[in-house]
Amino acid sequence: MGAKKKDILIQFNRDIILASARKLFQLSGINRTSMDEIAREADCSKSTIYVYFKNKDEIINYIVYEHMVLLRDALQECTPDNKDFERSYYAICNTLVDFQEQYPLYFESLLSEIDVEQEKIQQPGLLADIYKAGEQINDIIGELLKSGIEHNCLRENLELIPTVFYLWSSISGIILLTNQKQKYLKMRVGMDKTMFLNYSFKTLLQSIIK
Repeated sequence: MGAKKKDILIQFNRDIILASARKLFQLSGINRTSMDEIAREADCSKSTIYVYFKNKDEIINYIVYEHMVLLRDALQECTPDNKDFERSYYAICNTLVDFQEQYPLYFESLLSEIDVEQEKIQQPGLLADIYKAGEQINDIIGELLKSGIEHNCLRENLELIPTVFYLWSSISGIILLTNQKQKYLKMRVGMDKTMFLNYSFKTLLQSIIK
């Protein structure tokens, strides 16, 4: 078999395994899905899976990376020129809301801690790619904040990197809490999901603008 055909076959088999894992993760949850179940769904032996992936964690990481790239690309579209801070800010908020609704299983995974051991992220490979994608997402928000400060929209005393994490954690936390407490918010606060999200995003924005 030629090298090109071999590479195509390898990618084909990897894609089948990943597609099977995605399906089972969606149906049963990540933690409750076993390698045996992935093998059955992919119609191959468990030993075959280990030819292409070291373990279940590597399969999870590949799928998480795919979703990080999707989110990164979506966020880039929110900030075409960074000239209108408020428009871009709300676009980012709404993009994260949509992402959580479309990929709830992976939204929280994107918030989990990434292995940042220098020797791992400096070597080519999946962990380095995940770290790079995460940094690119942070940079999108960072560049927007920097532009907001330069255009006199935001407080000048904001520290860039801490504010990136402040916004990222606040927006994602608001989204998660709202999804978990919809009935309570309706009963106690008198707001539906959309109303509370809009209120929260506006209040968060007011904490950093002049």
